[in-house]
Formats: sequence, C-alpha cells, structure tokens
Amino acid sequence: MNILRNPGPVYGQLLVVIGAALISLSPVFVVLSGVSASASAFYRMALSLPPLLLLLVFIRGKIWLGPRQLGIALLASIFYTLDLTCWHQSILLIGPGLATILGNFQVFVLAAFSVLVLHTRVTPRLILAIPVSIIGLYLICGVQWSTASDGFQMGVLLALTTAFWYGGYVLFLRLLQTSFDLEGKIANLCMISILTTIITGLVVIGSGDSFDVSSVDSWLYLAAYAIICQVIAWLLISAGLPFTVPIKVGLILLLQPAGAFIWDILIFRLPFTSITLFGVVITLGAIYLGSTSTNPGEKSESGS
Repeated sequence: MNILRNPGPVYGQLLVVIGAALISLSPVFVVLSGVSASASAFYRMALSLPPLLLLLVFIRGKIWLGPRQLGIALLASIFYTLDLTCWHQSILLIGPGLATILGNFQVFVLAAFSVLVLHTRVTPRLILAIPVSIIGLYLICGVQWSTASDGFQMGVLLALTTAFWYGGYVLFLRLLQTSFDLEGKIANLCMISILTTIITGLVVIGSGDSFDVSSVDSWLYLAAYAIICQVIAWLLISAGLPFTVPIKVGLILLLQPAGAFIWDILIFRLPFTSITLFGVVITLGAIYLGSTSTNPGEKSESGS
C-alpha cells in the first residue's frame, strides 16, 4: 500500500498509465458480457463492492465519513448511473471505440463548468479545441449521418449525452475526494459503489430489463469488468494523479479512448475508412487540448 500512498512522480505516472490502459477494456467487457446496458452497469458496481470493502477493512478504514460525504456521494452516484446506462447502451449500438471516444467529450463539460461557474480564463487551448472537436465529430459521424441507421444515430446521441453525465460525475467526485487521503478516497469509492448499485438496480427493475446472466463466461466478463476496471484501475489512477503534472495526465488518459478504439478493431473487427480514422485522430487531439485547457493546478480525470 505504500506505493499507492506516496508513489512519487515516476511511479505516479506509471500508475496512471496502467490504470488508463485497464479502463480501455471497459467497453469490451460490456459487449462480451451479453447482458443489457442497465444490467452490466448494475453488475459493474455490485461485483466491485466485495473487493472494495475487503480493502477498506484491510487498511482499517471506515466507510462513514459524515453527512457531507453521503450527500455528495449520492449526487455523484446519480450522475454515475446515468453515465453508465447511456454509455453502455451506446456501446451496444455503435461499438466500444466510437462510444468511448464521444463519451470523453466530458472534458468540454468540465471546461465549460470551469469557465462559466468558476470564472476561470478561457485559454487558447480551449478556443482551439472546440472547432477541432467539431471537425473531428463531423468526420466520424456527420459524413455518414444522412445514410446511417436509426440505431447508429441514437448511439451517437447517447454517447454525447454520456459526456454530460460523466462530466457531472467527475465534478462531484473531485469535490468529494479533495480533502481525503488514500484511505478516505477508498471509503468514498465504497460509498459510491453502494449507492450506485442500489440506483442501477432500480433502473434495471424500472426499465423491465433482466438481471439474468446466461453463462459462466458472462459472469467472468462481468467480474473482470468490475474488478479490473472499477476497482484496480480507479485505485491506480486515484493514487497516481496527485503526482502527475496535468499536461501529462491529459496525454496519458488518452489511452482510454484510443485503446477502446484499437480493441474495437482488433476484437470486434470494426470497419473504418481513412476519413473515420482521420476524424478519430483529430477528435483525440481535441480531447487532449480540452483536458489540458483548465487551470494548471487542476488534474484531468477520465475513465468510465
């Protein structure tokens, strides 16, 4: 645990790299699990609870850190539920790569909040990132929009909606995690996991989806999704972020959308054109500019 408490700059960056690479597998597990969008969100959170709680017991932490923690964690959990549900459905409609890239437009939600609410200065990076992102989005989706299926169009809209919900989740998570050490951050992750498990479970019931998991393979994919992406990856990123300069964080965390796109090609044989590939590169560049456009003292965050 010492390396997680105080990894230093070198190991801190390495932790973030490993965490971002692991999170890039998230949409792959969603597809391979073979369950509905809301059910995969539920199992991601429910199956992450036992290892998180065991870890909290191991470090002798306590889950209850006060009413303020509960209130912020509840708001974070509501946004996280909406994020996961929309993102998972978009993954099933348009594939892991595109859904994850568009979901990472959350950096612009955070930048807008920083400018409009916190009144931070509009930087040249942000001014450049916005038109670049629009060009990239058009090359990826707009060129084929008129001939695309209803499922494709809905998937794109859901992925862009994901960016809003995920941006809100990150804002509440930052507010929640700011004043806590590693033990407190693990306690917060436990609290969010408990609340989000309850809320996603209600979504499954309310939407009429099923909790049924059809095979052992599906259980293994869901368990891997929860343990690798929700527990291990987030712990590594949370531990490494404070020791990594923001400009490097923005670059490193591009591993998540870029990795998801690569997995989509390698595992699911995603068809793509040179125009689409060019649009992906441009969009990733815009996401990087957006993620490094806020106050130099802030840390970017990524990884649904």
